[in-house]
Amino acid sequence: MTVHAEPFHQTIFEEPNELPVRASWMRAKYPSKPLTYHEECEYHLIKRGRGSYFIADRKYEYQKNTLVIIRSNEVHACLPEPGSYLEKATLYLPASSVKEKKADFSTAEDNFHHLLNLSEQEATTIEIIVKTICREMESKEEGWDEIIEAMVAHFLLLIRRIMLHTRQQAPIVGANPMVSRLLKHIESNYNQPLALYSMAKDAGCTPGHFSRLFKQHTGLGFKQYITQRRIAEAKRLLREDIDLSVDIISQRVGFKDFVVFNRNFKLFTGMTPSAYRCMLA
Repeated sequence: MTVHAEPFHQTIFEEPNELPVRASWMRAKYPSKPLTYHEECEYHLIKRGRGSYFIADRKYEYQKNTLVIIRSNEVHACLPEPGSYLEKATLYLPASSVKEKKADFSTAEDNFHHLLNLSEQEATTIEIIVKTICREMESKEEGWDEIIEAMVAHFLLLIRRIMLHTRQQAPIVGANPMVSRLLKHIESNYNQPLALYSMAKDAGCTPGHFSRLFKQHTGLGFKQYITQRRIAEAKRLLREDIDLSVDIISQRVGFKDFVVFNRNFKLFTGMTPSAYRCMLA
């Protein structure tokens, strides 16, 4: 089974009248995926495999029975160990549903954990919930949507309880304060010229040392990270601002050369910016 990289700004719920829940179960050798973000909240139950997730400005290790939680519009990427086999359940939910069940912890950062290490019983319960949602979505028998809503409510209440009782977060890899600070700077200025040399100088280290720290911390090279972040924003603009031309969008996100923008966009998404916009029409 081949798993292809998803577009950067993902569209999880395409139709306004569809049930705002997405669930899946996958077993595959899983390649590293590019940076992505979306409005929905995302949950991954790891049943097999080792690696890490880069979320917002840090990298977190996962292992068996880890639950990965990614909040609305958080930039993230999955970084499994090379060639590793990954088995996981995935659940996408609207941010509004999560907030309604008080499971987003958006105003209580001290209580929020991107990774939860689950007990065998907790992991089994979540596995049953996700598989039930998948089964009901496929069968669509009488009352399927009500059962899914009940499963989602059960899931969110369980997550809230686990998070409230969690005392130790899963390990953070490379939680370097300097790189975290520079990542915040990049997030605010990714559409401006950003050079490895100047950022390394600001950080007080050599370009080589800074480059190694950055990749250890994020799982991505400095140039690769900035390119992917710019294209992530380009996809959002292509989707949400139809009055902007593709050329203007390329400049707005930080590409001075349209040919370079077009080539990189196709490299990471499999289509040109114009083709992507036509697909959304």
